[in-house]
Parts: sequence; structure tokens; C-alpha cells
Amino acid sequence: MQCDNGGEFINTALRSFFSHHGISFRLSCPHTSPQNGKAERLLCTTNDIVRTLLVQANLPPQFWVEALHTATHLLNRRPSSAISSNTPFFLLTGRSPTYDHLHVFGCLCFPNLYATSQHKLAPRSTRCVFLGYPLEHKGYRYFDLTSRKVIVSRHVTFDETIFPYES
Repeated sequence: MQCDNGGEFINTALRSFFSHHGISFRLSCPHTSPQNGKAERLLCTTNDIVRTLLVQANLPPQFWVEALHTATHLLNRRPSSAISSNTPFFLLTGRSPTYDHLHVFGCLCFPNLYATSQHKLAPRSTRCVFLGYPLEHKGYRYFDLTSRKVIVSRHVTFDETIFPYES
């Protein structure tokens, strides 16, 4: 495995793991990102998608992690010529990905809050911003504009024409 000189790769635990599994590890020369080839191009592509998602939705940079997770989710479901027009999702799971769950990043959404409401006369929903897809759940991540919290839910209605941060 070859990577840049990022601090996240230079540690005893990772070197021990590689050594134990017979994986050779080397670092590229400082300030020579072309040595990392495909990995650098994929990072550029991922960063372009993150930037596009944030700009399109008019979301502030504080949501970059959510945009990164969504970009990765989308890239894993995109056919790639490098793997014979398969998707990374197919190679990992043996199943073709579905696309019917995809929604516009940063759009207005209304989760069903009935199950978690304090009483039966409480509002059944609130205005939220769609942030993507959780890894651990079959549902959606959204930002509650009232409580300012990121929440996960399966039952969400989307309005993909309105972007709450657009002003």
C-alpha cells in the first residue's frame, strides 16, 4: 500500500497491522501527489462532489462531513470503467445497487415525528434539511432546523425543489 505522508497513516498500529498481514507499506515523496496516481484523482473527484453538493444546496462548510458521506454513498453506486462498468457496491455485496432511495442533498424534508412526540397533539413533523444516508440504518439523515440536531429516520417526505439554506 502506498499513501501520502498524512499523519493518519504514520502510526505503529497501522504498520503492525500491515506487517502482520504481509502488506508492504510505503510513503510517496513529500509534495509529490502525482505519485499517488489513482488515489489522488479519486480524492479530487470526491472533493469536487462534496463541493458541488454544498454549493448546490447553499449549505455552509460545517456540513462538509455530511456531504462527504453522501458523496461516498453516491460514488459507491456509480458504474466505473475501471471495474468493467460494475459498481463498487456490486463488487462488495454481489447485488446491484438500487437508486429509488436517492434524494437531492440539502433539500427540505419532513420526517414523521409521531412516534417520538411528547403528546398526541404535538406536531407530526418539522422542517428539516436532508443530509444523506446513514451507514448503520436503512433510512435518512436530516438536520432539524428547530432543535439543530442531526437525526435518523426512515419515514421522511421530501420537497426536492426547496432548499432551506437558500436565501
